[in-house]
Amino acid sequence: MASRALTTLLLAPLMASALERLDDSSMSDVVAQEGVILRSEYEIKIDSIQYFDEDDYGTISMTDVNIATRAQQVIDIDVVSGTELGIADRNGRNGIRFTNKELPIDASVDIVRINGKSIGGFGMRNLTMGGVSPLIVDLWAGGYDLNDNGLADESGFTLDITIPKESSYDLYYNDDGTELSLTIDHCSAYSGSTCTAGGLNVKGMTFDVTDKGLRVGVPQIESGQINIRNFKINDSVVNDITLKNFTIPSGGYITLGAPDVAGQSAINFDAYFASGTSFDFQFFDSSDSDVQELSANISFTALASDAGNAATNYFHVKDSSINVRSGQNEGIFIALGDTISGTGGIRGTVTARDIVMKPVDALSAPVLGSIKMNLEVLPGSYLEVMGH
Repeated sequence: MASRALTTLLLAPLMASALERLDDSSMSDVVAQEGVILRSEYEIKIDSIQYFDEDDYGTISMTDVNIATRAQQVIDIDVVSGTELGIADRNGRNGIRFTNKELPIDASVDIVRINGKSIGGFGMRNLTMGGVSPLIVDLWAGGYDLNDNGLADESGFTLDITIPKESSYDLYYNDDGTELSLTIDHCSAYSGSTCTAGGLNVKGMTFDVTDKGLRVGVPQIESGQINIRNFKINDSVVNDITLKNFTIPSGGYITLGAPDVAGQSAINFDAYFASGTSFDFQFFDSSDSDVQELSANISFTALASDAGNAATNYFHVKDSSINVRSGQNEGIFIALGDTISGTGGIRGTVTARDIVMKPVDALSAPVLGSIKMNLEVLPGSYLEVMGH
């Protein structure tokens, strides 16, 4: 014991000297990386997930749920500052940034049943970020700017998401041996088989708890596009669709809340989309070598009688609810509007402007015209989804 103590005393000056030399002359050569790196591989199997509606004892069940990685998943986590990153809209705000260049995750649900009756199964496969540019998810403190002072002094949080141009994934739905599948990607230009432009930037999706429930702010899509490719039934290709040139004015939101009457179980929801919300729609008929394109600009605005008021200048779905009803011929009941109070429903104008049909390689074609529909779905309207 004495010899160990003596050795420690003799080494102490050397240790101090080494620490001093590192501090004085070597620290400038040391590069430190802040943050946390997560690596994981997993497979999660769940036999059954069930939801029970306490009013009518209706049920929704999902069986054989599987979520798994195909390879090692790597995620970087960092604490970031909007001011230090030079993001003007996030000055003075702090957040957490999740980044990764690959997301090898597949998910599947074998069968979904409503009151014991099957509506088929669904899943996602072949999810990839491309391994070139990272997927970036920023989680910022502070949600909807309720007092409109430009500061993040409210509770809640805000999500910004940057999806790389190389990303893609497959979605599928199957029932009784028939599969409907499609591939979604975000590429807007190719050089050979290499994607050279595209991606998707989603900004300002806010989450707050209000007296009406969860308020989700409709995000801005600043750039990018959504391609629905290889849309097919089994091996028969149907067609392709592209959505691009998004314009989403600020102010839109969705609320999800509990029912108004105590003791009932339902999900109440409202959806407000700011007037001027629009995107370009392209439909490609690729059934033969002569590919044809149908395109138009789709926009959603308030009815003319609502447009003059800031509180109603929205295309909206109001006072609606989702419920699960039990019974032999019952299912998920989506009520559009409140039948008891006689309020709500769907209200707004949908416009398809500059409709064009042309061969896909033609530079231009005559405009066929535009279609405008003033829409008012009255309370009492509903949609019901049942199994078979």
